[in-house]
Amino acid sequence: MAADRDTLHHLVNRLPDAEIPAAQRFLEFLAQEPVGPVFGESIRRGVAQADAGESIVCQNYDDMVEKLLGKE
Repeated sequence: MAADRDTLHHLVNRLPDAEIPAAQRFLEFLAQEPVGPVFGESIRRGVAQADAGESIVCQNYDDMVEKLLGKE
């Protein structure tokens, strides 16, 4: 089945009310700007670390940015 906006509208209209917030978050995620190269590299690095069984403990958002993106 080819996806088009009318099909998506129909599917959204069929969602149970309890699923609307999750659908909204997912659609907002899909509508974001493409991931830039620095953030993309941090994602790849994180996946590789998880695959290797490594973990990074972050105390807060700034700590996470520093550890994952190497920014201060």
